Amino acid sequence: MLDTAIGLSLYLTAAAFVLHGIRARRLKRLEAYEPINPMIFAAGEIMRPILQIAAAYAAVKTSFMYYALGGPRIFPLVDFGGLLAVIAAYGIWIQLKMQPVAEPNQGSSEPAPPPAPQLPALPPELIPQPAATQREPARALELID
Repeated sequence: MLDTAIGLSLYLTAAAFVLHGIRARRLKRLEAYEPINPMIFAAGEIMRPILQIAAAYAAVKTSFMYYALGGPRIFPLVDFGGLLAVIAAYGIWIQLKMQPVAEPNQGSSEPAPPPAPQLPALPPELIPQPAATQREPARALELID
């Protein structure tokens, strides 16, 4: 039992990753978040597939090195499977945690409410007004002796 303790703990860690992602996904629907900056949202959307690709690359490279260096003699297969399960669970956790949640009323055919009017940040008396410039009629230049 002691020789598979590492593998079993890795499987439990993988299960914890997935359960935490599911729980975070459910809580995301219940909580009302403040709107975030679109640039931060775009950065998160770009990073999610990059992190998943990096996790897949780590899993493939770990598998290759495990068999190339004679891993079955040193590292039990249960432990190796647990390590791959943790890497896969991390990719699933990223998907569950970072993907936007569709609101229940998002698919309705009702028109969207009109946007709230934008109020200026300054009081009206401090907002610069365009200057009403009236030009005087041009005077003819007279030559005086």
